[in-house]
Amino acid sequence: MTAKQAGFNLIELMIALVVGIVLMASITTMFVDTKVSANRSSTVSNLQQQAQLALQVLVDDVRSIGSWAEFSGEDLADIQVPNIAGVNCSIVPAVGAVNAGNAHIPVTANWILSSSVVGVGNVNVANACLAPGYTISGGSDVVSIARVRGLITAVSDINSDSYYVAIAPQQAQLFEGRAPNGATNIDNVEIYPYVQHTYIVESHAIDGPRLSRFSFTDGDFITDMVVGNIEQIRIDFGVDNNEDGRADNYNMSANITEQMWRMNQIVSARIYVLARAKNKDMTFNNDAAYNVRFLPFTPTNNDNYRRFLLATTVVIKNNMMAVTQ
Repeated sequence: MTAKQAGFNLIELMIALVVGIVLMASITTMFVDTKVSANRSSTVSNLQQQAQLALQVLVDDVRSIGSWAEFSGEDLADIQVPNIAGVNCSIVPAVGAVNAGNAHIPVTANWILSSSVVGVGNVNVANACLAPGYTISGGSDVVSIARVRGLITAVSDINSDSYYVAIAPQQAQLFEGRAPNGATNIDNVEIYPYVQHTYIVESHAIDGPRLSRFSFTDGDFITDMVVGNIEQIRIDFGVDNNEDGRADNYNMSANITEQMWRMNQIVSARIYVLARAKNKDMTFNNDAAYNVRFLPFTPTNNDNYRRFLLATTVVIKNNMMAVTQ
């Protein structure tokens, strides 16, 4: 005789549904938590990488700021220069402080200013330098660095669109590759590429912040490097007051004077890079204070952006520098 088969009764069906819902909710919660954790780890890792890249680029330039190889003339003004004038993208010291048409020469090309005073009688940044939608970020530093790159260039390898410095112990001449004007005929001369970089932090309402480097080439500035997610850079300089070759104190950019540069008192630098994620993380309330030495940074109203601060100290190899404030 065949036994009767019965299905679930109502109570058993309800219990099964509840157990299934609990299991599904647990699995969904675990999946969401795992996804959020993975996104958080990816964001933090990306910020670390971007900050490290930006810091390394700045370290390489700042360490060699004002380096002119074996030139030991009395002053950077001893370097003969052509008439260098910006074309479209122009980032120069204030008109009136120096010859506005010749502001990219070594004696005036090294300077640092807070972005809060850029364009207000200190540094003019032409709109042609900035990509559409980008503006200069507040609270960051703008720094211009001039030096030679430590690679001797053969006369046959000179590029007509680039700038070089022909250097002998007591004589140096800055020239454009297409017009050496006798620079390559100086006795015992060695020719080095002339480097002038200006670093600016830019912000964009959609694409977020970025660090841009402008290189002076062929009479104009071009953007030759961009590191994304960089919200601020700040550089404090170590000042030697008693000529023992060591920093007695560190000053932020606003307190660095022309005399400090002219008297070779600047011997080191502390570089800070603050990276910020492009998008907000609404699960994260950021009320941390980031220890940028003289001007600590605290997000406004828990803005939900993840950040990463990186800093280092470097010794300046050759502090034969000039500045325009």
